[in-house]
Amino acid sequence: MEKVKTKFEWDHFSVKQVEEKHDIRAVAKSDALMDEPSTKSSASVLENEIRLECDTYISDHQNKLRQYLETVENNQNELSGHLKQNHFEPIVNNLDSSFHTMANEKEIKLSDLKNNYDTFKEEQKQFQRYHKLSREPNYATTRKTVKAFGLLAFLFIVEVVLNGIMLKAALIGGVAEGIAVAASVAFLNVIATGLVGYHIFKNLTHLERSKKIMYGFFAGIYTIFLIYINSCLGAYRSESQKVFDAKYTEGAQPLSALEIKEIFSNIITPWSGNIDYIFVGIILTFVGLTFAFISLMDGFTYNDTYPGYGNVGKKVNDYKDKIKNVFTSYAEEVPRLFTQHNDQLQSKFDGILNNELNYWDANTNLIQKEFTAYTQKVDYAARQTKHIIEEYRDENRAVRKSEAPSFFNTKFLLPAEVNDPKKVFPDVSYHYMSDEERENKKLKFSENIDLKFKQAEKEIEDLQKASRDKQKELHEKFNTN
Repeated sequence: MEKVKTKFEWDHFSVKQVEEKHDIRAVAKSDALMDEPSTKSSASVLENEIRLECDTYISDHQNKLRQYLETVENNQNELSGHLKQNHFEPIVNNLDSSFHTMANEKEIKLSDLKNNYDTFKEEQKQFQRYHKLSREPNYATTRKTVKAFGLLAFLFIVEVVLNGIMLKAALIGGVAEGIAVAASVAFLNVIATGLVGYHIFKNLTHLERSKKIMYGFFAGIYTIFLIYINSCLGAYRSESQKVFDAKYTEGAQPLSALEIKEIFSNIITPWSGNIDYIFVGIILTFVGLTFAFISLMDGFTYNDTYPGYGNVGKKVNDYKDKIKNVFTSYAEEVPRLFTQHNDQLQSKFDGILNNELNYWDANTNLIQKEFTAYTQKVDYAARQTKHIIEEYRDENRAVRKSEAPSFFNTKFLLPAEVNDPKKVFPDVSYHYMSDEERENKKLKFSENIDLKFKQAEKEIEDLQKASRDKQKELHEKFNTN
């Protein structure tokens, strides 16, 4: 809906054209010479023709103006009906529906999550009772998982570099071969030991004695194996120094095959006491065992020190976090929903006042102007017609010999209903208003719109209170703390 932007254009009522068309002075003289119209006549042919010119001009413009005003009237009827409607209630209804739909979805989701939480919480309690645990599980979170695996990766890289550097002098390939051998040992000390700590050493805390004994046996064997491998590596680094000195030291006697065989025998039996450990060999063994111990404890403590307890607690915590996420999403989405509809409400209010109400005002003012223009144009045509007729009569009186007819003394006038646009255009006259009436009507429209807007704001405030109450209800009903 928009205001009518076009204006009605009137043709000019030309006195000159009418006078030239009917040759007023010549006809007046001709009629006068024949004493026409006669003294007893009530009208003259020329005057009737001039009257017809005026009537035709007015009638043609009335028809055109009536069509134009019909468009304005239709537009105005539509605007008036539009301004009387409550355009804010649909926004409130939509908000009410959207909020309750959202709240119901959250409640259903929370109900499902709470049921699962309660189920796994009961399983956790049963697990605690069965395994005689009184503490809460130290389950693995994303942060703890990143820290645990990050520590293993860090230890692995550090040990590869350190072992490679310390072994490079013992291997023909230098640093490259040293890193290759060191990577294998580091994998055993860090990665494999971390897995053993998680899957085997954790079971040493198990309530069942049979499992403790079985996993204790495996843990003992792995510990001995780990100490043995790292001792062999240290022995290898120490004994390799003998080979290096025998081969490259000036004046040294080359080692015999028997001596080399003996060295390798000493390496695989580091407990024999035949090995002279050098500082680098001791450090290599110490680093390996230290990193292995740290990795073992990392795997042992990851996801709780009691086997299976961390997984039980993690399930409970997962649903606890999901419930918290639903609470958070409610706290974020509901205000966003209200903000969106408040913006729509304000935009609709501003739009009606700045657009439709101003369009109505402009159209009403346009009707007023067109009615005023109609009165002016008709009055002008009537005055010009009167002037032409009087000119005819004056010329006729001056020439004729007989007495002028009495109707020459009657002035030309249009019927009163022709001069009044309210009577000519009764359908549009309903929308015609004076400036004061228009301002009063506009003020009433504005007050009515403002009243409906404030009522909508009040309903939204009530819904906001209901949303806060609902949030409190959901917290009380589904809170896991």
